[in-house]
Amino acid sequence: MMKVYVCVVVVLAMVQLMVQPSQAFTCTDIDKSLVQCMPYLVGSAPQPVTACCDGVKQIKGMATTTDEKRQACNCVKDAANKYQNIKEDAASGLPTKCGVPLSYPISKNIDCNT
Repeated sequence: MMKVYVCVVVVLAMVQLMVQPSQAFTCTDIDKSLVQCMPYLVGSAPQPVTACCDGVKQIKGMATTTDEKRQACNCVKDAANKYQNIKEDAASGLPTKCGVPLSYPISKNIDCNT
């Protein structure tokens, strides 16, 4: 009887995940991916380091659906707004510098709902 109960619970959990997938990432994940970019973003480094570009690649890989991209965009926007000394041109050009095109710019002012 216990095995049947456990199986039913597992199946119900799997169905719920299929109907409402859990969030694949959090804004903390985005922040962790961008932390190595701070020297470049504030102007103390002339180029982003490899670890920074790896973080940008991680962000791109995290967000594949439209909703995930919108969520990632909002997380990036929030991260950019946390630090007043981020250079807007460095932030918006970061994906290009890293050779990782994102479907949204890194900006304090981006509208992520469009």
